[in-house]
Amino acid sequence: MLATRVASALVFGPLLIAAGWFGGPLLWLLTAAVVVLGLLELDRLLAVTDRRAWPALTLPVGLGLVAAAASGRPDLLGAVLSAGVLAAVFAPALFPGRVKAGDGVASVFALAYLPWLASHFILLRGLPGGAELFLFALFGTWVFDSGSYFAGRAFGRRKLAPRVSPGKTFEGLLGGAAAGLLFIGWLGLAWLGLGPLESGLAAVVIMTAAQLGDLAESALKRQSGVKDSGALIPGHGGVLDRFDSLLGVMPAVYYLWWLWLGA
Repeated sequence: MLATRVASALVFGPLLIAAGWFGGPLLWLLTAAVVVLGLLELDRLLAVTDRRAWPALTLPVGLGLVAAAASGRPDLLGAVLSAGVLAAVFAPALFPGRVKAGDGVASVFALAYLPWLASHFILLRGLPGGAELFLFALFGTWVFDSGSYFAGRAFGRRKLAPRVSPGKTFEGLLGGAAAGLLFIGWLGLAWLGLGPLESGLAAVVIMTAAQLGDLAESALKRQSGVKDSGALIPGHGGVLDRFDSLLGVMPAVYYLWWLWLGA
């Protein structure tokens, strides 16, 4: 299992790094792929609970959100998301018998959870110094997740959130926090030129967002009674399993820097 996880990371890791460093079409295509595959996984997860996040609605709107982010016009995100929400709200009335009210709610959730959050991959890369910021968020997330995983395997005893994610432990969280604080703090100081307080704050934001993103996706799987969101990535599961933490981190880092830059 561990060997498979490492092998998959060696394949997908460089792709993510290249997309963040070069940006442009490579990052746009990667984000679009995450959105399309993730929405299909999310629809399957929600279908178990007798709700559908209809791909006929969520896929075009989701890709519209990616296109809005790629256009360099963050203000368009709100317009596209609003149009998608309105369509989801009125779909049960327009297609009675085919679309239930619960499907409309599930579709709104799917749009906000996946394509809107994922669009911040592109928005973060578009900030001044965006390549460095993207990799800062990416590496920080990986170190925190890896520290939590290995510390949990070695020392995990007390469950962190057993009703949501039975495998998470307080010991794992502490191990990840220690690794993340040291690495992210050092990277902020040495690479981004941040001060100690700013580096510490960035570390706390990244680790908190990563943990919440992980737990949010775990709650979805727990509700649907499945272990993984899919089987696309050996050792990791589906797209949602691989990108759950980053879906929390990239928006968090984007808005943190957006505030710091006085935008």
